[in-house]
Amino acid sequence: MPDSNLEILRKETLIKLIENSVGSRMFNSVLVRFKGKDEIKDVLKNGEYSCAFFVSSLLYLTKLIDEPHATVKSTEAFLLKSNDWKKIPLADAKTGDVVVWEKRSFSDGSEHAHMGFVLGEKEAVSTNSEQKKVVRHHIGAGERTVSAVYRSID
Repeated sequence: MPDSNLEILRKETLIKLIENSVGSRMFNSVLVRFKGKDEIKDVLKNGEYSCAFFVSSLLYLTKLIDEPHATVKSTEAFLLKSNDWKKIPLADAKTGDVVVWEKRSFSDGSEHAHMGFVLGEKEAVSTNSEQKKVVRHHIGAGERTVSAVYRSID
């Protein structure tokens, strides 16, 4: 039973989770079994597509989202329809905000957006598909530009 004398600080806890996640491989896999089949598949390909699961898992742990999601599309759709989140300009981004980068084409012909968290004025934390772990990086690093930033209004 929760202690009525304590208030859990969700945003502050989220920021600590983001900072402490750097280097983690914890979010690399979501295993599924297709109904009627025995085959088990890792839909995140051992960290290749793990950014949305990373972001939504931390938001879920801090009760800022309904459930963990495996895709950027479903995570962003939740943020857009929720009354608890608002889209803000990149110039207004603060630590703990969710950042979405534009889609990029991969060698197999697929296209995927990317997401992570703002950490400081010019930094972000997200999963790295090559290193297959959570990394800290410049918010504008790589070949992608920021397409959206979301802030919890809680």
